[in-house]
Parts: sequence; C-alpha cells; structure tokens
Amino acid sequence: MPSIILVDISKKLEAISEARNLTHRQILLHEARNFLKAMHDIDNKEEIALVTFGKRVTILSDFSTDFEAMISKLPNDEEIVGENGNFFSAVYQAISIDFDDYIFECFYDEFVSAFQINGVVHHISLAESEIGVGILKKLVEIEFRPFCAIMTCGTINCNVLLIPPPQPLVITSEFGLKNTYKFDSHLTIIGFAGDDDFAMVPTINSYLLLAASPNECSESIPHFCVLLHAALVNRKNFAICRVSEEWYGMICCVGNDRTQLCLRCFQPGKSPFPWIGSFDELIPSGMSENTENIRRNLKTSKPSYASRSYTCWIDSNLMKDLNRFCQHALAIGCAQFFQFLANTFEKHANSVEMSDIQREHFNHYMAYLKLTKSFERSPLIPPFGSIQQANEAEG
Repeated sequence: MPSIILVDISKKLEAISEARNLTHRQILLHEARNFLKAMHDIDNKEEIALVTFGKRVTILSDFSTDFEAMISKLPNDEEIVGENGNFFSAVYQAISIDFDDYIFECFYDEFVSAFQINGVVHHISLAESEIGVGILKKLVEIEFRPFCAIMTCGTINCNVLLIPPPQPLVITSEFGLKNTYKFDSHLTIIGFAGDDDFAMVPTINSYLLLAASPNECSESIPHFCVLLHAALVNRKNFAICRVSEEWYGMICCVGNDRTQLCLRCFQPGKSPFPWIGSFDELIPSGMSENTENIRRNLKTSKPSYASRSYTCWIDSNLMKDLNRFCQHALAIGCAQFFQFLANTFEKHANSVEMSDIQREHFNHYMAYLKLTKSFERSPLIPPFGSIQQANEAEG
C-alpha cells in the first residue's frame, strides 16, 4: 500500500524545544530519519514517497523502497529557508502531484474526509530519543509489518505475506450487536471458479499476496505462489480462499501485466452472494445432477443480477437510496433527474439478459420515473406492483 511521508519544514517549527534544547524542526528531521530506518528494518517492501512542505511542496523521493536513499535526501536544518505553510493545502498539493504511476487529485475530498473523521492518528511524544525510536518501531510493526500466514491448497502448504497487514473488521448487525472478524494464521484455498459468477463482485478490502520466504523454493521446485500465479494469469479464474471462520475471499491476478497476486475479501458470512450459495456447500461442477436445479432455485428465491459480461447486484438499501434521491429532486423541482434515472434503468434493462422477475422490478422503477406530471408522482416509490395494478384498474 503506497504511503506518503509529509515533513513540515515551515518557519513555525523554528521554535526551540525546552526539553531537548533543539528546534522542533531539528527534532522532526531526526525522527523522520529514525522512522525510515525502522521501516527499512521491519518492512522493506512498503513503497514510500518522501515530500517536504512549507510554502510549497517538494518531492524529495518518488515512490520507492530505497529507504537509505530517502534518508540521504532529507535536508539538514541549516539548509532550510523558513517559509510559512498550511498542512491541508500541502496535503492537497502532495496528493495531486502526478507521480510516476500515481494520480491522487480525484481522491482528495475522500482523503481529507477520512483523515478528519475515520483516520487513525498516532500522537507520539519525542521527549527522549531512545524512547522515540522504540515508539516509532512499535508503530511500524503495528501499521506496516506484513501479516505472516500459512496458505493451504489440498496437501500443499506454503508461507505467505499479506500487505498491508489485515486489521480486525467490526460489523454491527441490525439489532446493534457488534461482530468482530479477524484473519486466521491459516488461509485455505477451497476451490477455483471462473468469472461468469464472480465478475465485479463487491469486495471490502484487498491485500497483496507474496511468498514469505524465497529460500523455501529451489530452481527445480518453485514456490506455490509461482504455480498459483501461473494457473490464474492466463485464464480468467479465481481461487476461493477461506480467511477465517465464515469469512471468504478470492485470490486473483492484478496489475497492468497481471504480475501480482491479490487477496480480495468478501463481506463476512457463509453466503455473501445469493446467486452463488453457501461457500460451505460448494462442490466441483458436474459432480451432482441437481447442481443446476439448486442454482436455479437460488436465483428464483433471491434473484441475481448477473450476465456473462459482468455482474450487477441489488443492494438491500437500493429502494431507500432511490427514495432519498427522489425526495431531494422533488424538493428542488429537478424533473430532469427522473428522466435521467429512467434512461439509465432502461439502457441497463436492454443491455443485459434478465429473468422475468428481474425485468418486472426494472419496469416497476421505470413506471414511476416516467410519470410526466409532478402531482402524479408521490414522494416515495410505491410498493412493487401497485403502479401496474392502478393502471389496470383505470383501464
């Protein structure tokens, strides 16, 4: 996960710290070097860009894992010309700069929002250098140290690394109960599947999957990750992986050249997708004559919105979100919004193969959105089938 280190070298840091008889800028530069040294010792796979800011932003080092070069590029205090600056304007400049392969400008609002509300902020006291170094190393171990696990596929076991390290996932149920999910130290591949059912399925997080120890393999016996990559890269296949009890994900190839393995986690649960069924009950295709009947029944009771080219799913909050948008549009008199939504639904309905029940749902939404007179349109979308029943009664 690429990271950016922002070092404040502005004029306000020229004040002297009474505890250490040094300027705050000297302390900051010293601890920035300690942080990079800790990263070099603990996680030398993290790509980091080094940026200084005062009145303007300067990229000292593009995204790289060469921490020694970054340390050498950090300026000395006497070389800095003091300038006043602002942190958030520096953040905007830093993430909107076009690095070699990274463009962040479009994500600025999300970044600042996450930083102010949901971001994890670590406040570190740097009164004594030895304590500061220990705290920085502990911080790097928590936030950056790769997660070590054993991956099993049949009778094959191998050590793997996950980057960034997975954090516990807390999900609140409808009744306010909080369930915590954590990664097991054993990851199990339970099967393989094609992209007919798994194309564009929703995932909640992604991790880079690497071989933990290259020394495990020899020239004649490659690491299992190499074999797994070779099996997935040329075909649009996925490996279904169990990461903990009732939590699953898929391993696939990512990158421009599909050169890296990535583990993408689904929502926790045995059956995150109704059209797939429970992962505990999956069997190889062709082993049961009733497999197609089972899948057909699943799609009837909980219809999927899947086609051969891609997968579209209906979220449980879709009706609530549509009602919210329509209420706002009615409040400001934006009739064009309804026409835009109707065109979008109609275009999608004509572009994919849908079952009868799926098309009925789409027709229901479009019947409401195509009402031309505002007094005919209620603030909330009527229940399914009511519009058609009203039209039949009038006829």
